[in-house]
Amino acid sequence: MLTSLEHVQIPVRQLDRAILWYTENLGFQLSSREGDRIAFLTLPGGPFLMLWQTEDDSTFAHYTVDGTDFPVLLYRTTRIHELHEHLVTLNTRIQLYQDDGFAWVLKFYDSEGNLWGALQYK
Repeated sequence: MLTSLEHVQIPVRQLDRAILWYTENLGFQLSSREGDRIAFLTLPGGPFLMLWQTEDDSTFAHYTVDGTDFPVLLYRTTRIHELHEHLVTLNTRIQLYQDDGFAWVLKFYDSEGNLWGALQYK
């Protein structure tokens, strides 16, 4: 049976741009790279983030419910307000930033148009 989540794969349009965005802006480390199409990034905890370069402009790492985008993945943080301020200074598109009672929630788009979420539990 299953024991853990190994890695998550997301599409990107420009691999180099995506690697730079994740490492410089969110604190990921480049673990390995396979040619011009695949890269593995890591954080101190959790599974690998695998970036796949694609030419398909219609695929993203989020889904839509009643016309609203929802992230497939949400990260945990203890510095959500600082993260929000940092993303704003980068002119990152923010979809949501609010206190949901149980946690602060931040949803934002990466350089490739993928929607991400971050939670800071109370």
